[in-house]
Amino acid sequence: MGFAGFLGVLAVAVFFLVSFLVGSDDKTSEDKRQLDGLDDGIGGVFVNGQHMTRQEAEDAQSRGELYDTYY
Repeated sequence: MGFAGFLGVLAVAVFFLVSFLVGSDDKTSEDKRQLDGLDDGIGGVFVNGQHMTRQEAEDAQSRGELYDTYY
């Protein structure tokens, strides 16, 4: 395995690392877009039939507790 083989293995490793990191950002951006759609315009969100702060909504979202999220 010469220098070219090493570069090939390195390129594949970098590709998978970048794919993994970008894939995790997709979920984060989808979560943010969901809460942006539920924004009440004054710094909170209206979700699950109640008003809550953005931080409370993010915490509930990370625990998987948001169910009424259609906007």
